[in-house]
Amino acid sequence: MTFKNWLINKLADTEADSGALTLNEFFYSEYYPHILTRKEKPQYDEGIFRNHFHKTLGTKTFDELNKKTLEKWLQDQLSKSIKKTTINKHICLLNKLLKTASEWGHFEAFNSVVHNLNPLRTGQLTQRFLSEEEIARVLELCEQSKHPFLKYFVELLLLTGARSGEASSALWQDIDFKNAIWTVPKSKSGKTRFIYLNDPALELFAAIEKQATNIGLSTTASCTVFTNPHTKKPYKGFHLAWYSVREAAGLNDVRIHDLRHTYASLLVNKGVSLYEVQQLLGHSSPQMTQRYAHFANKTLLTRSSIVGDMIVSAKQTVHSKAVQPLAV
Repeated sequence: MTFKNWLINKLADTEADSGALTLNEFFYSEYYPHILTRKEKPQYDEGIFRNHFHKTLGTKTFDELNKKTLEKWLQDQLSKSIKKTTINKHICLLNKLLKTASEWGHFEAFNSVVHNLNPLRTGQLTQRFLSEEEIARVLELCEQSKHPFLKYFVELLLLTGARSGEASSALWQDIDFKNAIWTVPKSKSGKTRFIYLNDPALELFAAIEKQATNIGLSTTASCTVFTNPHTKKPYKGFHLAWYSVREAAGLNDVRIHDLRHTYASLLVNKGVSLYEVQQLLGHSSPQMTQRYAHFANKTLLTRSSIVGDMIVSAKQTVHSKAVQPLAV
């Protein structure tokens, strides 16, 4: 059964029900049709709901969704050994559903203090940044890889700080060679963002275009920059090829997303402000860029040393001269 037919059957089931509106009915008859044209990946929300709410909270009417019921659902999630970061995504969707139901007049008893679940504490996120020596090792191993595009993909993320999903879905029409701009039509924030291409990045795109042509792939405007030569479809990701490279490099703790973190850390280490890094990464808020603040602190310490050196030099100059005491 196709997803479309499954959804039609699901909606038909909700219409057949009677009585007070349940969370299942609200989701499938109102919320999901609403986000189908408003979210880039509405199926993501549907998958979470189907797997984690449909048979539990989904059967409850809004009057039955009290604090005790919500806490019981949360304890059930924790008992299944689901990662806290994953549960937080479920909590985020649940809070959104209840708030929306209230705004649409289905949940009159809604109270954000009572019905909003707080995210679980997950501790500090581990940030991994590649050193220059590690970058050289990774690039060398990517060159040796038999994957037709891995070396280009990895270098592109390092040169631009793009998200792997942005690179995987990039079309040739998004690349403006003349103005050195890569347009991401719909970024993670849901807005169009622009990635400014340095000279090595422009040269890299030209090399990718040449490689694609050499292996018989089209590079017309509507084609993806990274197309699988076997399936003639866009790559879904480069994670398997990346795992091989990082293992060979002895960098098993480095995720492909850490290449984006590395790009940011290199910028900050060279004195680029956090505000500028925020713009280059396409972060929607300054808080998201604060993870790189410790690099900025080191840079500021270096900057402050400039003044310190000047003062020390001035004092040495004074001491080297015979200075008469001031008259008082």
